[in-house]
Amino acid sequence: MSTVLFVGQEGALKSGDRIRAVFLASEALAAARTMRDASFDQLVDGKHGVCIGAAGTWEFCGQENVAADGFRTTLTVQTLAESHVRLSAETRWQGGAIGSGSVLIAEELTDWRVVKPIGDWATVHEEGGFTIEGQPLFSAIALNDGAAFVASAYGEGGKGLHVFSYAEGGDPLPIAAGFDLGVAAYAVLVDGDVLYVATADTSAEVQIFDVSAPAEFSMTKRLATINVPGDGRARSLAFFNNTLFVGATEDIIEAELYAFDVADAGDPALLDILDDTASYFGLSLHEGFAYVASSMDSMELRVIDVFDPADLSVAVGEGYNLTDVQDGLAMATVNSDVLIGRRSGEAIEELVLLDVSSGAVPSPPPGPWYQEMGGSVPALTVEPGGRYAFIATDNIAAQLQVADLQAFRAGQFPIISSALTSTGGGRAVAYDAQRDRVLLATDRGILLYRPGT
Repeated sequence: MSTVLFVGQEGALKSGDRIRAVFLASEALAAARTMRDASFDQLVDGKHGVCIGAAGTWEFCGQENVAADGFRTTLTVQTLAESHVRLSAETRWQGGAIGSGSVLIAEELTDWRVVKPIGDWATVHEEGGFTIEGQPLFSAIALNDGAAFVASAYGEGGKGLHVFSYAEGGDPLPIAAGFDLGVAAYAVLVDGDVLYVATADTSAEVQIFDVSAPAEFSMTKRLATINVPGDGRARSLAFFNNTLFVGATEDIIEAELYAFDVADAGDPALLDILDDTASYFGLSLHEGFAYVASSMDSMELRVIDVFDPADLSVAVGEGYNLTDVQDGLAMATVNSDVLIGRRSGEAIEELVLLDVSSGAVPSPPPGPWYQEMGGSVPALTVEPGGRYAFIATDNIAAQLQVADLQAFRAGQFPIISSALTSTGGGRAVAYDAQRDRVLLATDRGILLYRPGT
């Protein structure tokens, strides 16, 4: 007996296996969330299978689940801190003629019974700062348990990538001080103990590092690199479910969005590309869609369907055209809010809030809501609850600005506080939900802020 398998059929089978594995891994995570809701103490460290117990509720049983079709799923629980665990659900399969594979989905859970209110950001206090002589031109921040990985230019004090510790409060302190990336970096992203860096390297635009020990960070920790077609075009990064999305500057030949399978961070694999007519300066993922801050004059907000990262496509409706032609630079999404920051312009407002409660692509009303920022908005972030947005601007009098999104939606003046620094324009910002702290990167400084209460 012989087996004939056409390439198209093989791809379909592999896609079906992956979808099945994602379903089983997601089911294991959903079971763990249900157990958390019943009692956080049920989330015991170790490797587990999940099943419906005699009481009709989810519980751990054995060390893995084996489905009737041979798919094997293991749920790993790792305690990160008090009332804070990391869950990793891995589903593996043997595919016979088309080989084997696996899918790993990870998330972090906390005990919602533990009350840790966010502070009142109507006033902002600077806890500390660190200044580098020259013009390092910091450009992006990624946080990992009290360590900040900060992208920069190369030369004049910039090493491409800098590492700081801010865990103890006060001045952020340089660690791994001997590290030198060798090229400029534009974007950084951390998932677990893996750091992704978008760089100016013409043959290794994305570099992947192990950051399990930030103080020991060095080039020996590099796990892999990705060559994005073209020369140094990678500008934005986003991550979900073992998939890394890379946004690039516009090119008449090459694509502008790339999706890579990074289930094995040491061996990234290209899943799909999307060719567009705009630079992708900012990326944020929300409910199966990528929201893009783009350079397209007629559609500064682009919306991309990434539900299947192996089949990227522009969403129905394509996006939203903001006033005038200034580029979109920064993007954040939370709940039904899409927040976009733009390059400064005399006839526009640089901060725009859009509503996506009725569909993936904004279709006002309600919104949009506009706010003048007094300068470009190269970076912004939103705290997980969706009340506050933290905005980096090159406004000479307010490099960090805090917006109340509830007030913004109500048509009220949203900026409730701001901070002035003497270290240059605001260029990047990050929020640490565990510590309720904000880090701001400027032309030559890293500053740590806390709320007034």
